[in-house]
Amino acid sequence: MPSRMPVVHRFTAMTVPCEVQLFGSSKSSQLAQMIEHNTRRLEKKYNFYSDQSWLTCELNQRSDNRVQLDDESLVVFQAIKNIVVGTQGVFDPTVGSIKWLLRNNHQLSRAEAYQLAKPMMGVSAWEIIGSELLFAHPQTRIDLGGVIKEFAIDQAINIAQNLGAKAALINFGGDIRAFGMKPNNEAFNVAVVNPANPSEAFFSLPLANAALTTSAHYERQTKFSDGKTSHILAEQGTHTNVLSVTVVAPTALEAGAISTALTIDPLLSIPSEAGVIFIDDQLKIHQDTEFLTQ
Repeated sequence: MPSRMPVVHRFTAMTVPCEVQLFGSSKSSQLAQMIEHNTRRLEKKYNFYSDQSWLTCELNQRSDNRVQLDDESLVVFQAIKNIVVGTQGVFDPTVGSIKWLLRNNHQLSRAEAYQLAKPMMGVSAWEIIGSELLFAHPQTRIDLGGVIKEFAIDQAINIAQNLGAKAALINFGGDIRAFGMKPNNEAFNVAVVNPANPSEAFFSLPLANAALTTSAHYERQTKFSDGKTSHILAEQGTHTNVLSVTVVAPTALEAGAISTALTIDPLLSIPSEAGVIFIDDQLKIHQDTEFLTQ
């Protein structure tokens, strides 16, 4: 009889602590190792900061305006294009162009960087035709840091489901997806941290057969010559009245992209299957955006 206790496997990848909890399979340990291996594979393939990654060598250092996509990358970019369109361009993987400019010229101010990057960025900067990725500007750079961790979480769930686990909880740096229920038929209880003190929980939610991600701009920053901004890059900046956005959605990829976009424009419409919780600059919790108009 399978144990009612999970097999718990921890590792570090994509710069964050990762935890895999698997229930109900006699092969849970092997499944956990498979999940770790796949996560590291994705990290190696799509790492914006690695000179050896596929993303760098084949896409960001391309010699032409088109890149042939393998089957997996086609799935990734089709999903991202849907998210870009769904968020009216607020979620924008071409922010890699800003990072590339800063890496080559540390003296750029914020305004200078965005002015230089303007023709390289946006919805019209890239498109998919067949299995090819086409670029309108030769220096457009793509950064998938905002989605590949979430894509890895979704793949981890697929591995667990397809290879016999009865339930699983995947937590990569606070981005989480659950499938199934705990052996006592209860949902998983997931905590969201206090943006004023990330070492403590602020509230918790039950989670079953869904993903939860939180985007916030209090931890990491991007440095320009004239100051620092949130690591969530957008020309208009992140919304000053929103400290963090938690989104529950069917997949981690959807939840992560939506939560990131809502830190920039919290008034964006969201899919009916997603739920949102905002924490404002007064540490108050909101499930709608009325607090922005008060």
